[in-house]
Amino acid sequence: MRTELEFPIIDFSKIEEVKELIDAIAENMKDHSKELEKLNSITNKQHSAEEVAEYWGWTDLDILAQVTLTPEPPCIRDLEKEEIAALIKIIKESFINGEDNKTEYYVELLHKSLPIVDVMKYIMTDENPEVLAEKMIAASLNEIILL
Repeated sequence: MRTELEFPIIDFSKIEEVKELIDAIAENMKDHSKELEKLNSITNKQHSAEEVAEYWGWTDLDILAQVTLTPEPPCIRDLEKEEIAALIKIIKESFINGEDNKTEYYVELLHKSLPIVDVMKYIMTDENPEVLAEKMIAASLNEIILL
């Protein structure tokens, strides 16, 4: 697999600070601007208090901190069928293993890289990854996304 498809290294030295910031934002939804600014600075991503509150309903603080620290995935327009199949395998395995940050990262990578409206519609079936990759390629040639 090419280098840009490898899962990025997360700076775990910042995990406790990120957890504290997330906790502070979630507990104080009215005045969180300083914490949110610091969180955005640490992760190099734009987060919102609503995003933290939404996550709070489906995950725990440790997983949320890892997801928050995971860098944004790239957009790779020239993915090959074998690479898409490999990414589907990774997504399914990480979903089963509870590696939410990895699952989210690769789903977003496919979403950015393929002009398909609902990537998860393909991934969450029982079909083998090679067949799914073929279907996703065909769909990306036929679907129209309105911007």
